[in-house]
Amino acid sequence: MRVTTTAEQLLEGFPIGLQGTTACQHCGTTLYEGDRVTVLASRPADTDRWAIHRPYCVACSPDTISQPTLGCTELLAQCRLGTRADLATQQTRLVVLEPELQDVSEPTNTATPATHR
Repeated sequence: MRVTTTAEQLLEGFPIGLQGTTACQHCGTTLYEGDRVTVLASRPADTDRWAIHRPYCVACSPDTISQPTLGCTELLAQCRLGTRADLATQQTRLVVLEPELQDVSEPTNTATPATHR
């Protein structure tokens, strides 16, 4: 069964990091519930599974996907971090809240190689 959705609907509530912690991909700053962040989510063309690989703090946040990965759909979105709790296991996870899409890269896009002179 296929379901059509927007990028914002897909990212809303998506987990980031493990057990309530994550850090900026660029500078290593610890990110907490309530922080504004930018996330890079991707999905290889041969699967239906999405993953968030790169959270960024406000200071390190990119505006665009500068080096798209060939064969992957990538989404860059600004959001706020929230917490999802599993009361039975007493575990929490950071999740995406209020995502605002900034950039999209299709699976056919790739980074332009640098030319050497």
